[in-house]
Amino acid sequence: MDHLALLNYLHETRVRFLREHGYSELDVDGKASGLVVADLQCSYRRECFYGDTIRVELTLKVLSPTRLIMLYSIYKDGDTLVANAEIRVAFLNAERKIIAIPDYLVSLAANV
Repeated sequence: MDHLALLNYLHETRVRFLREHGYSELDVDGKASGLVVADLQCSYRRECFYGDTIRVELTLKVLSPTRLIMLYSIYKDGDTLVANAEIRVAFLNAERKIIAIPDYLVSLAANV
């Protein structure tokens, strides 16, 4: 899997996840607060090629009151793990000040 393709899959998964809960990266809380990526780490486990059908799973982990980790697992052929990724994010209000993780994300992380 090309490294840029992996980043696109991670981003698309994050966008769809937020949309599924009624929000976006530019409005994570209904108050125009945004999500910013602070750190990204990824590990490739197996080969994956153009045309392979993949599945991306996303789970959340609260790191601190203002930092959230998004944990990704990418699979092909059902259950063959091809990559893992961890993205640490923070949240900024309209004034670009760091704010607490939105409550719904804290709740979703607790339900893992």
